[in-house]
Amino acid sequence: MQTQGKFAKLAVLVIVGSLLLSIATLATAESDSVRAIYVPRANVATNIPGIHTYAEPPKGFKPLTATDEELATYGFPPRPDKQAEPDHYALWQRAMKAAKIRWNGELRPLPGSGHRMIPSGSPRLPEVVQSQTGPKLITTINASGVMLTNKQTKWSNTNSFTAIYAEMSVPVAQVPFGASNIVNGEVTCFVEVSSAGIDARSPADTTGVVFPLLLGGVGASAGCETEATYYAVVGGPDFSGAFQVNPGDVFYTEVQAPGPNISTVYVEDITTQTYNSYTFDNLGVVGNAANWLVFRYYSDELLPLANTINIFFDYTFAETGNGKNFYPGSQASSTEILGMTDDGGDQGIEVVNQGSGGFEGQHALEFFTSGCAYSGGCTP
Repeated sequence: MQTQGKFAKLAVLVIVGSLLLSIATLATAESDSVRAIYVPRANVATNIPGIHTYAEPPKGFKPLTATDEELATYGFPPRPDKQAEPDHYALWQRAMKAAKIRWNGELRPLPGSGHRMIPSGSPRLPEVVQSQTGPKLITTINASGVMLTNKQTKWSNTNSFTAIYAEMSVPVAQVPFGASNIVNGEVTCFVEVSSAGIDARSPADTTGVVFPLLLGGVGASAGCETEATYYAVVGGPDFSGAFQVNPGDVFYTEVQAPGPNISTVYVEDITTQTYNSYTFDNLGVVGNAANWLVFRYYSDELLPLANTINIFFDYTFAETGNGKNFYPGSQASSTEILGMTDDGGDQGIEVVNQGSGGFEGQHALEFFTSGCAYSGGCTP
């Protein structure tokens, strides 16, 4: 009788285990089927080849109560699991409540920008060997921030970074103190982009330069127009300006790459309630890096950094294909803390403060402008 009881309990456990496995398998299948909707439903062409957006949702559409399929159909970020990811769900809920005005204007080059000159397969960053067991400290001449890395050389459904999120402040941008926007008789732009991105590429003819391959964020420029300009930024791999934002606004972006050639970028100004979502054709994402950066970009040459004093990121985290969460407060040796220098590489101009403990230590980053960005603009 006792043996029979043990066999009965074992049978129950097997049945329960099978049911849980079936439910998990079904949930994964449903999730994959929803992800598969995002690219074909982005069938509205933009003014830039290879970038598409979504149809306007019907009047009265409410993302918070929409089905997963409806969210995918109109390009809204997928609904996080409220129980498994309460922090992400709270951030998503806040953003979806504020998403009222879909912007449908033309994408445009960033002020002062030219082509990015980023060949495929170029190196991500120069390798830096350090004896410390914590994050690596790396200097670049165009980017500051935190980059989480793995050893992927090709796409993995389980280990590649598939998503990154961030809420960020829109800074006040200005020409650095003591600098002029007239260089060699020509007007120059002082620029800055704050972004959350996946993967990165470096131009082959430079060293110590990093740009995200796929990104969402905000940009600011000063000096090249009568007044400073501020705009949402989307990219993959060339980045473009979308709708206008304002200094002091709270901005949200969610970047998804559930496959090497499946990528969406959602951008929203929570303050003005303006948003849109874009897909990018055939990027060849590897998923070997997730990054939160402040950087300056190219025109014919690397443009000087605008003075922004402080920029704040919060509620930041990344995910891999197996559902694991990662944070910019990581102290692992695979984490890279980037510091931006002037063009000569001998003076820091943008620094990031990274925490390590508690919610804010894990999720929040503070960037601040320093050094020659206050006097001279760090031009050659």
